Amino acid sequence: MSTWHRVTHRAPCPVCGKPDWCTVTADGAACCMRVESPKPMHNGGWLHCSPTAAPFVPSRPAPKPHPIANFSPILEVWAKSTPHLALETLAGSLGVNVTALTNLRAAWAPAHAAWAFPMRSGSGVVIGIRLRATDGRKWAVTGSRNGIFIPQDTIPQDTLYVCEGPTDTAAALSMGLYAVGRPSCNCGGPEIAEFCRASRIRRAVVISDNDTPGLRGADKIAGELGVNCCVICPPAKDVREFYRAGGTGEELAFMAQQCVWRK
Repeated sequence: MSTWHRVTHRAPCPVCGKPDWCTVTADGAACCMRVESPKPMHNGGWLHCSPTAAPFVPSRPAPKPHPIANFSPILEVWAKSTPHLALETLAGSLGVNVTALTNLRAAWAPAHAAWAFPMRSGSGVVIGIRLRATDGRKWAVTGSRNGIFIPQDTIPQDTLYVCEGPTDTAAALSMGLYAVGRPSCNCGGPEIAEFCRASRIRRAVVISDNDTPGLRGADKIAGELGVNCCVICPPAKDVREFYRAGGTGEELAFMAQQCVWRK
């Protein structure tokens, strides 16, 4: 037996066109309370069968947007309680410059026993917090949205380098490049595009990890930025390993010059 559903404003009665009182089934039958038919029903309405009618799909309320949590206060508390020596220790373990971590506003999160990196919208608003444990595990604070990692005390340059994750971004910043980080290999494009518009950036170099998912993700991101861009893949696992092996920003810039740029 078919289940009867109440009509709504979004899915009114197919017989009388009204949004209330009548009911319908998924296979196209309608019990109209206003228009008569040769088949009266016990509830006082009339049965209308239409084999050619489109199946009824019960309407669902539109999902309510989740409010963006205010992460700034807790980040400020964590930053004030993070000793500079702890940042220097993290920089040494990652093989990056401590100034780069400071620019990304890295802070120790005692409640999570992990390092915290703010994720931002393209306009710079903090919309989430990425956590990184000392053993390399990564997750996010509950309520976070994926955002990009934007340095706060860096002078903008003509070319933006787009890295994957906060530690690769720190490596690029350590090489003197103007860089932001995407949250994963294949997301963050719209936020970076917004950042490019707000910062009047005209050129972007998307740096890929040296694996198939990284290359595919980098190619996807490059198509979403809305500026002249290219994709490069350093001869290492990722940007951080490239920097730790002695790679320089000049070498990455040279690689970008040899690429075919997308308009």
